[in-house]
Amino acid sequence: MRRAGLIKRVERIVLAMKAKTSRVALPCFMRSCRGATAVEMALIAPVFFMLLTGITEMTMMMTAQQLLESATYNTSRLAKTGYVESGKSQLETVSQVLNKQLESLGSFIDMTHVTMTAKAYETFAGIGSGEGSEGLGTPEQIVVYTVTYPWKFLTPMIGELIGTQDTGGNWVVNLQSQIVVRNEPYS
Repeated sequence: MRRAGLIKRVERIVLAMKAKTSRVALPCFMRSCRGATAVEMALIAPVFFMLLTGITEMTMMMTAQQLLESATYNTSRLAKTGYVESGKSQLETVSQVLNKQLESLGSFIDMTHVTMTAKAYETFAGIGSGEGSEGLGTPEQIVVYTVTYPWKFLTPMIGELIGTQDTGGNWVVNLQSQIVVRNEPYS
């Protein structure tokens, strides 16, 4: 019994000494943990929100790229058949289909900045050699369709990382979709 009482007294003395030395040795701001969460949030929040903004920006850009790919594919499918809407040229018909496809997400893509080019070749081997002719081609020709859109970044920090500055000082990256088709033997 005496021994148990002695151990309890020693434990109290040790605890009292720890408490006394911790108060003396530590400055007042290190004794309390109040406000630690606020400080941690202040340090982490800017990085977290910048990462979140970057993920959102990249997701929007990838959505626009996918929409561009899909619209180019669907437009080239129509163009290779030689279909012409009444009262319009083939180029006007194809441009109208492209615009309709790209406008499917509302004002996500500014149609005034979209460019489409088509270059026709006699053979697949001629692609890229410079011997092609501008236009949608004639029956059984190979046509390379290229649709380009300058994606303007909403956040300049992300634009600085992967974009280039245009003449207006905006950070942009050129989204491009290209497809090669052989025109059908239409008449």
